[in-house]
Amino acid sequence: MPETMRAAVLRAPHRVEVMEVPRPVIANPTDILVRVERTAICGTDLHPYEGRLEAEPDIILGHEFLGAVEAAGDAVTQMSTGDRVVSSCVVSCGACYQCRRHQPGNCAGSRIFGLGLALGDLDGGQAEYVVIPNADLTARIIPDGAASDDDILFAGDIMTTGYEAVARAMRPGDTVAIVGAGPVGLCAAMAATVLGAAQVVVVDKIDTRLKEAESLGALAINASEDDPADAVLDLTGWRGADVVVDAVGHESALVSAISLVRAGGALSIPGVYTEESVSIPFGELYLKGVTLHMGVAHITEYIDEVLALSAAGKLDPGRIVSHRMGLSEAADAYRLFEAREATKIVLDPWV
Repeated sequence: MPETMRAAVLRAPHRVEVMEVPRPVIANPTDILVRVERTAICGTDLHPYEGRLEAEPDIILGHEFLGAVEAAGDAVTQMSTGDRVVSSCVVSCGACYQCRRHQPGNCAGSRIFGLGLALGDLDGGQAEYVVIPNADLTARIIPDGAASDDDILFAGDIMTTGYEAVARAMRPGDTVAIVGAGPVGLCAAMAATVLGAAQVVVVDKIDTRLKEAESLGALAINASEDDPADAVLDLTGWRGADVVVDAVGHESALVSAISLVRAGGALSIPGVYTEESVSIPFGELYLKGVTLHMGVAHITEYIDEVLALSAAGKLDPGRIVSHRMGLSEAADAYRLFEAREATKIVLDPWV
């Protein structure tokens, strides 16, 4: 096996290069080495790419990937060489207080692939090979013929993140409003329908994304043309939505989300915030008595549900893939994705 591999490396903000780097090796008996078969660019990758998340130079990007096990440490019991696996984007210890309380996203040792030292110093999966730590907990074997590889790929992050954002907040029969029709927002819309929402509303300003939301059965509202709060109030008898999801991670989206939620409702925030503070109408939140759900997604708590629903054809996040490119085109892919000219980009590490 060669000692080097190709990887998408962040050299500086807005500068991604595909470079030859040392191929990773198993360092712990609980690790597996995976030959990556496909990987994707996620909205969270834009935080270091745009310089909003401070990262040291030359990190290998990417936290959505799947592939085949090339080698397994001696302590790995759930998978072996040759098994095809998908990985959670978040690695947790599985044994601490938070993990025992089924909150692995809050694990004191939580690590995320491809986001640098600040989030665990794990090489990302936009590469030919990647090491998955604590593999028995972090990874799942892909059953043969269970679902498309794209559907399985997104169980590692955006589909499970969108699913959790809704599942932790709603009850069957609720009206669910989603601010942001990007990949996580669209996945949240799919999840809301599967989990029994009576009505799903999606708010955005990009027509192509709103059309995709409509194809999922959601009511699409273009915030550039209509007032989302008025539309949701009309739809709900002037109550507001039972559950509102901020799938953007920006102050303007959060302010909009607060205006949509009913008194006593829930606001779920899978969108990533890196700012120390934002300006929001906190008095409105308080007077409405809104329940807040937020934080790093507990992927390993929900990934098995998502994989089962995908295998049953109930969830099909692969439908939102708009571009397929080779890893060699990673620089162009990031430019497309940042410009919102692509909904979801899947990269082939071997092209």
